[in-house]
Amino acid sequence: MLKKIIIICCVCVTATCLFANDLPFKSKEELKFDIHYKYGLIMMKAGTANYRIERNNYNGEQSYKSVLDFKTTSFFDSFFKVRDTISSHINENIEPLYHSRTINEGKTFFKEEVIFKKFDSSFSEARVRRENKTALKFDTVLAVNNLAYDILNIFMFARTLDYKNLKIGQNFQLSTFIGKEKVNVVVHFDGQSIVNKSETIKYKSYKLTIDITDEVFSSPKSALEVWISDDDNHIPLKLKAKLKIGAAEADLATYKNLKYPFSSEIKIPAR
Repeated sequence: MLKKIIIICCVCVTATCLFANDLPFKSKEELKFDIHYKYGLIMMKAGTANYRIERNNYNGEQSYKSVLDFKTTSFFDSFFKVRDTISSHINENIEPLYHSRTINEGKTFFKEEVIFKKFDSSFSEARVRRENKTALKFDTVLAVNNLAYDILNIFMFARTLDYKNLKIGQNFQLSTFIGKEKVNVVVHFDGQSIVNKSETIKYKSYKLTIDITDEVFSSPKSALEVWISDDDNHIPLKLKAKLKIGAAEADLATYKNLKYPFSSEIKIPAR
């Protein structure tokens, strides 16, 4: 359950085909996130997530390959050890091509693949297959009547939006595939916002709230809140997830090799 929460919290930001022509990322970019779990008044670090982008090739087509590695902290390792890797390919038109998840959690191990066959605003289709160390668990085709992305390519796609031309209250509908599940997603654009990093650092950002129909959340309505940097990089700064038990947060810790200067930071003089 925690593994699914962390992956969704890290990458589930989304909208629709309103992206600017100039992509806001480049090969070799790296982002690191700290993941925290909150129960009542107690907040504890649950793990870290490392994200990177590289130029690649998928079936002869130029692509961007993104990879997210997640591992729990030593405290969580004692009762819920997680070492997971997810990766995706997306083409230069921000259309998903391929997605894989390698789940390694103690005695649980499996690999899942999503191969996109069709991708359109009115119909998307993908082949989804999962196997563990000994057998094929399922091999099926999923289809929805809107845009569908795997959970990591949603992250890539959200960064390409032309946020300056979005209207407050504008919302978008699409789907994502998690295992054999077709998950409905609705994204609401809330406008500009300020994110507190520390007592002396704040970030200018664009805020999204996301409705997502999945069992891990306490309610589909506003299940996630996401803050995207208000600069040309459009990197996620902070994510919050309302869960059935407690809440989870992902906070940007470090960044490397951004395409543009990171200009959304506001420094506050120390008192």
